[in-house]
Amino acid sequence: MIKNNIILFFMLCMSIFCMPVYGNELQQKNVNMVFVVDCSNSMNFNDKQNLSGELIKLFTDSAFSNTNVGLVLYDDTILQSVPLGSASDKTAIENIQQKVQSMVRKGNTDIGLALKEAVNLLPEGEQQQNIIILFSDGETDLKASKTGRTMQQSYDDESYACTKAKQTNTNIFTIGLSRTGNLDISYLQKIAEQTGGKSYTLQQSSQLSELFQNIYCDAIGGNVNTIDRFTGSGNYQKQINMINGFADSSDIIIHTQHGIKDITTDCKNSSITYSENYAVIKVNEPSQYVVNIQFNIPQNDNITVQTIHHITVLPKIEQIQNNALLHLPVTVKLYQTDTGETVTDKKLYENMTGELTVTDTKTGEKQKITMGNAGSAMLASFENSNPKQYRFEATVKNGLYQRKTTPYDIELSNTLPYTTEKKEINLLQKKQTQQIDLNQYFKDDDGDTLVYQTENTDCNIDKNILFLDTEKEQQKQVNLYVSDGRGGVITEMLTFHILPFWVYYKNVALIILLLFIALLLFYLFVIKKRPQPQQQIQQEQPIFSGETIFSNAVFEGYFLSTLSGNEIPVLNWGASYIDNKKSITLGELFHILDVTEKLPESHKIYIGAGKNGTVLFYHDTDCVITCKGKDIPKKKKEILQYEDKIYITFEDNVTEMELRYKRKRKRY
Repeated sequence: MIKNNIILFFMLCMSIFCMPVYGNELQQKNVNMVFVVDCSNSMNFNDKQNLSGELIKLFTDSAFSNTNVGLVLYDDTILQSVPLGSASDKTAIENIQQKVQSMVRKGNTDIGLALKEAVNLLPEGEQQQNIIILFSDGETDLKASKTGRTMQQSYDDESYACTKAKQTNTNIFTIGLSRTGNLDISYLQKIAEQTGGKSYTLQQSSQLSELFQNIYCDAIGGNVNTIDRFTGSGNYQKQINMINGFADSSDIIIHTQHGIKDITTDCKNSSITYSENYAVIKVNEPSQYVVNIQFNIPQNDNITVQTIHHITVLPKIEQIQNNALLHLPVTVKLYQTDTGETVTDKKLYENMTGELTVTDTKTGEKQKITMGNAGSAMLASFENSNPKQYRFEATVKNGLYQRKTTPYDIELSNTLPYTTEKKEINLLQKKQTQQIDLNQYFKDDDGDTLVYQTENTDCNIDKNILFLDTEKEQQKQVNLYVSDGRGGVITEMLTFHILPFWVYYKNVALIILLLFIALLLFYLFVIKKRPQPQQQIQQEQPIFSGETIFSNAVFEGYFLSTLSGNEIPVLNWGASYIDNKKSITLGELFHILDVTEKLPESHKIYIGAGKNGTVLFYHDTDCVITCKGKDIPKKKKEILQYEDKIYITFEDNVTEMELRYKRKRKRY
């Protein structure tokens, strides 16, 4: 019993160690978003419609389950600081939405203080995608502040926040709000650019759909698909395409300026959220390719319909096998995050485009390369002209999907050229200058074009061709410098032996002589002793002497087994088939009665007319043939009497038959 338990424990441990392990590049990153909202007095005018609150509510209503949301409300103090909560936690999301809908705006503006609070809410780690979205109508203003803080203190906090944002890979996106459109956003742009973010402006509700789409794409890296725009009122019906099998959930967003109501859908796993300027239909685990929706627009309005598919697929840069190639192939494939398996459905690759970003990790210099679509992978080629440390990142997208790969760090290298042939080379003495292709003697596995140079004054090089004077018999040494154009250089000396005709071809002449001797010996000891052709033909072809012909001869054939498995009835060749003939082959007998078995050797089994009612049997085959219990050897005649039986096993070692020789019955 104890022994069995030990065995089971060992098998369990082995199964754990053998489980597939997928790297961080196939794990969905946590998206951590902190919304930072200006609640100073001026926002009562510049954000009178509370568009900042409406946009935050839209982000939280359409957030994926891997999203965490936090909130900072500020004027010249921190009014509210809500730590990160999961988008799947309904209570946490409702708390944030309630706070942004009931903001009281007064006091001055301290952006540095708010940003410092926001970065301290965000976690660190490779699997974290940190985003801060800052709403404001200008810049820091502490002139009438009673907090006692100075502008320098605010700027110091701002500098701290931007520095920490860079260290934690946090992007800060800024949105400038202005009711009149008269807004200097240079200050907000500066903050965004320092941290890899972007800056936007928001003036009226009609901008919400486009602004949401841009921020979602730029900040989160997802894709918001605008599938329809129209103006009207009344009842409408739309068909929305889903991504069946790859989406954990999908959001259908209907943007309006005056509200929407009475939404219905044929999808069972769905819920609907209404707001002042939009409605979100969330479809969990879409199981159908098309969702039908109906809705009512109470008054004439501008309508935008968008979709977001939260796809559980991530792109990954495949392992680069040879990091020294000049033209380095880079392959990106899509993987399912739940299984770690590659996506084989080519629908997800349809109309997909890609861009590879190569960053010099030392200088920060970037190079962007357009990728090609191979149907089941995205491909690019990077010219490794300056081998060093690089970081590869790829972004792939189509109308339904947009994602960025995990960074792929690689140290590129360069292998040296090398010689491929012997360094001593024989050349035939000629009066004219000879051209020698140096690429026959040097190779480079990285695909580099080799460049040759020499210090010798008695020869010249053009690209890969060496021009050498071979008029005199001599030994000539050429010192070469071989470069691959990427810093790889070798020096090598080739020795050329310039030989006259008889010396150059002596080995060839010796081989020809040896071949002649071998052929002569073969003729004397093999061909000469072979039997004469006439004798061999005489053995191979049976000759039935005399003028005897078949008379009253009858043959019966019984197939005992066949290779094809066909059952062949008893064969009877009466006198009418063979009378007055001197001889016939078994193959001809088969042909007479339409026997279709493939037995080519039957044409080498001969039956000839003998004297006094006998027949002569002869064969030149590898069949096993017996008569009266004895084998009939190959190429030996056998005399058959009436009622004799011959047993034949054909060369396929399966087909067998019995052949009987009988006398024709007399009729009375």
